[in-house]
Amino acid sequence: MSASRAFAALEDHTAHLAQAIGRVFDRKKPKQPNRIFIAGCARSGTTLTRDLMACFDDTYVLGGEAPFPVLIDLKRREANVVVKRTAESHELLSHLPAEIGLIYCVRHPFDVLTSQHPETMHVRRFHVTTGRWEAEYDGLLRLRRAQPRRAIHYLRYEDLIAGPDAAQQAIADAFGLAARLRFSSDPNNPIRRSSLRKWERNEEFRTYLHTLPRSFLDRIEAFCREFGYDLPQAS
Repeated sequence: MSASRAFAALEDHTAHLAQAIGRVFDRKKPKQPNRIFIAGCARSGTTLTRDLMACFDDTYVLGGEAPFPVLIDLKRREANVVVKRTAESHELLSHLPAEIGLIYCVRHPFDVLTSQHPETMHVRRFHVTTGRWEAEYDGLLRLRRAQPRRAIHYLRYEDLIAGPDAAQQAIADAFGLAARLRFSSDPNNPIRRSSLRKWERNEEFRTYLHTLPRSFLDRIEAFCREFGYDLPQAS
């Protein structure tokens, strides 16, 4: 055999050996879980979405709230790991790692801004301040500027209430999940249709909305245009 043929044969053998070694290491390397982060303004359905995620098979859902770095540190056997954002997560949302999937919850701003919470009712009439709403929206805009190609699964609260199983299927399709239980069949499912557009039926809520400054309403209008909400007069 000539020297050139011998060298070519050696190269071929080395390449096959490298591929074999690579396959061995790939088998030994632990498979990374499908990490999913739930974000969105308070009172937009983030807790309800966390409850929905618990209805998927082979999925661990962290109770409570946590910043997204916790997703990376969690060591779980389940194939899917889910964490819901904290009240401060919007500040660093633009740094969300590309390998973490994102569900972003939205709701009609008038419902968000007139929603009450038992933990803050003694402090203020409505849970979400205009400052908090703007900060959350700004966090989303920063994320989209920083990661223009990121896939974001937007989940409208209204769609989740009207069609919980359809919303569940859309999430399953987006993240490759399999349902363990239909969300509509979950006995702990706290879906309440009465939570929609309460400001239309409550004069106190409408009076408050009428006091919102024009500059803030302009921001709400942009949000509503994007996510398909009508914006009637607050008065």
